[in-house]
Amino acid sequence: MRHPPAAWLPLALGWTPYLPLGLQYLVFLGCGVAAGRRLAAQQGLGQAARHPLVLAAAALWLWLLVSAAWSRAPAAAIVSHLWMYALPLLAALIAFAVPAPTARRALTHFVVASTLVALAELVAAAGFWPGAAGARPIVDVLGNQRIAFSLLLALASALAAHAALQPASPRRRVLCALAAMICLAGVSWQDRRTGMLAAPLLLAVLALVRQRNTWRHMALLGLIALVALAIGLGSTNVRARFDEGIAELQAYRGSGEVTTSWGMRARMLEITGRLVLEAPFVGHGVGSWVTEWRARVAGSAALEAHTTPHSEYLLLAMQGGLVAAALALRLWLLALRGIRRRGAAAQPALLVLAAITWAGLFNVVLRDAKFAVALLGLAALAWAAARAPATPATPATPPPRRENRAPQRSRAALSGPPHRSDPPDPVR
Repeated sequence: MRHPPAAWLPLALGWTPYLPLGLQYLVFLGCGVAAGRRLAAQQGLGQAARHPLVLAAAALWLWLLVSAAWSRAPAAAIVSHLWMYALPLLAALIAFAVPAPTARRALTHFVVASTLVALAELVAAAGFWPGAAGARPIVDVLGNQRIAFSLLLALASALAAHAALQPASPRRRVLCALAAMICLAGVSWQDRRTGMLAAPLLLAVLALVRQRNTWRHMALLGLIALVALAIGLGSTNVRARFDEGIAELQAYRGSGEVTTSWGMRARMLEITGRLVLEAPFVGHGVGSWVTEWRARVAGSAALEAHTTPHSEYLLLAMQGGLVAAALALRLWLLALRGIRRRGAAAQPALLVLAAITWAGLFNVVLRDAKFAVALLGLAALAWAAARAPATPATPATPPPRRENRAPQRSRAALSGPPHRSDPPDPVR
């Protein structure tokens, strides 16, 4: 039996986050087109377009479009930014169109794919992965792609832990718990600080929403802190990465050449903060960060090579001002409100939102396609998984009709004087 693309594309969306970016785009766009066609066939496009989340995302995009009027960025940079900030609208189509059971299966596929990637990391660390070091697929990715993989593994560990806590067969729960531990081990071997900090944070979020008792909250948070501390003390990769970052910050000076990773981030924070204060309300315009940044770090090749401030919040505030920041905050609050209204079924969506929120502090999770395509796809699946199943509308049945009949009278009353009339029934 041949299945339509709308049936298998969401499942493919769970496998593609670790594949090349071109394939991720292909599947994500395919899902968006299939979702749009499905909603159009069901006459649901209008309802989706009126959803508060969609309206909030559209308002942010329209403001960035307006800000292009005073941006000094080249046209190509403006178009590129507007394209990336339109992807949340496409993710909304997927979230409203994919059936909840299919979305839950796709999230399970993502956990399986993440477990395989983590196993590949561990095999490569043990020296058994074929191929020369530095040229091996998946395990030897560099730059932002490696940071994105680390964040995805941390998210997968939290999703697997959530699945292990669900009522299911003992075998499934054990497998989910094992997948969570393997993904956590993969995070430690990935040696990226974003994922290392995201993993205990997401597990803490899961502990808070799963347990309502205060003492259990404290016990679970303490256990997670102990596990994170044990990983940090037991893994030379984790200790080395954080020691390196602390040393770079201690050696940073506010002037002169900067060559260290955290030193460059500190310089970006300083200069981008000044740019925000120069145009606090409306910003410098969409796509303008690179132009303004290079004008202020001219002469430093290492600093000029950067194209983002490594923080989604700084980028939005600098390019769109307080207006963009307020619109983005409204979008986040609406997403959080929708998750709270859906209850326990939306816990995976809360984990994805927490991962995006955390990663946005140190990465441009919407501007950089290496983060945006994978995270928006998972956010759409998690939102769809929490959606209540559609129930067919049943026509309302009118209440039984009451007939106002005159009360039966006795034979004696019927034989009364003909000129006398009975009083009318009272109005009810």
